[in-house]
Amino acid sequence: MHALPGDRGVAAVAPALGADTFDRVYTGKRVLTKGVEQCVASEDVSVTIHGGALTFTDSALRGYSIGFDTRRDGSFGLISTGISGGGVLIRGRIVGGVLDADVTNGPCEHHWHLTKNPP
Repeated sequence: MHALPGDRGVAAVAPALGADTFDRVYTGKRVLTKGVEQCVASEDVSVTIHGGALTFTDSALRGYSIGFDTRRDGSFGLISTGISGGGVLIRGRIVGGVLDADVTNGPCEHHWHLTKNPP
């Protein structure tokens, strides 16, 4: 970066994002990107982000909650292992009210494309 004549070196600082910046209900579809015959091809899903938790609901799971923390840019990555030893890996990003994520659960890999519901 080059200084311009008269430049006093003032830097703009972005405001800090609060923990609840991304808290909301997001709804949309999950679509199979890789998997076996038993994997659901496409279905409606709902995700609620609130208080450091992500709660997921689809046709098989209701209210499945896992710890959730986003980076300042809206990106996130989390792994959760259930009591039965099954796990879920979720990696994604929230930008402009849209949550896009790639989710791996056993042999099934889905892409979520969800939009933030109005308050």
